[in-house]
Amino acid sequence: MYLAHNIQVVAYDCDFNNPQLWRHYNSCVPGGVRTIKFNQWGFSEILKKDLSTLNPVVALMDLPSGVGEYFQDFVQDTKLASLGYRITMASVLGRSKDSIIQLKRLIETCGNQVDYVVVKNLYWGEEEAFIKYNESKTRQSALELGAIELKFMRIVDWVYEAIDAHDLTFTAAVTHETSNPTTKARLSTWIPQQESELIKVGNFLGFESAKPRDRNNFRKT
Repeated sequence: MYLAHNIQVVAYDCDFNNPQLWRHYNSCVPGGVRTIKFNQWGFSEILKKDLSTLNPVVALMDLPSGVGEYFQDFVQDTKLASLGYRITMASVLGRSKDSIIQLKRLIETCGNQVDYVVVKNLYWGEEEAFIKYNESKTRQSALELGAIELKFMRIVDWVYEAIDAHDLTFTAAVTHETSNPTTKARLSTWIPQQESELIKVGNFLGFESAKPRDRNNFRKT
């Protein structure tokens, strides 16, 4: 979304065990995707320097799971630096209760100091897959803090595997030489559907004025 709408972004992949942001987007993001451990000494100083010198619209960080215990100091450091940025945490839910527990810990750590986006990954099913979350006190707490919920539309396994095998972005896979016509057609439908969902949280993620692309325009981009 940021690249498609020319929104200036700096990106950091902080998950050394699963560096998917770096793998798929390093060659696309101006300046590349930086790889750095979130909890290493000096990370907040590096980020604050980048924000003050580069002045991006968005700083995007792909974090490993379970970093909530380190996050409170980071939030305070960023706030005290008075850089004019507000932190949004996007928590992706799966079918198991572990993702709910991680969201609960994050809320307990950060409270109202950050904004929350809760993502229901529909790979695991529709609403019936998220009954535990829907009925939980954690959801109630998140909504009371102004959290916005959205859905990550399901992609069939073989389409995602084709993207993953060649380290492609979703958009690049639409025109890539290794993608077959069925893959291209499915993604041409899926991308604007997902973008329409993401726009619901545009004020939190930094693309308020963005619009989903028309599926017929992919061949032109």
